[in-house]
Amino acid sequence: MQTNGWIPRSWKNNNAESYNHVLKAKNEWKQLKRATDLVQNVKALVQVQMKDLRRALYGEGNFSVHGPFTRHHLTYHAWQNLTTEQRTDKFSRFLADSGKRQSAPTVTASDGGLTVLNTSSVARKPGQRRRVRATKTTSK
Repeated sequence: MQTNGWIPRSWKNNNAESYNHVLKAKNEWKQLKRATDLVQNVKALVQVQMKDLRRALYGEGNFSVHGPFTRHHLTYHAWQNLTTEQRTDKFSRFLADSGKRQSAPTVTASDGGLTVLNTSSVARKPGQRRRVRATKTTSK
């Protein structure tokens, strides 16, 4: 709020209000006597969220992976066959994934009849340089 003066002092969003409700429900709507109790409650809720994320990875529970994260999805049987180290590694890779993907090296037509190399968004001739529009060109 100090760096962004346009944010009003009483600004709230639905996610913050939702989590506030969850914290109050966990404490049975009573005031906490110590700040450490609040920290323990938040820690317990984050641990539950991490368990839900892990379950979503192998299709168990209320959540599932979606979009660019589906490449991390495993079947329950495959998850059970992994060692503890392998599970930790798979989950760490899932958490580290930003969801951004590089474009595919080829593009296929909708009917599947033609596949060509994918070009960059700015195609240039070999040796072509980018110049300011108003730059004077000279020839030898």
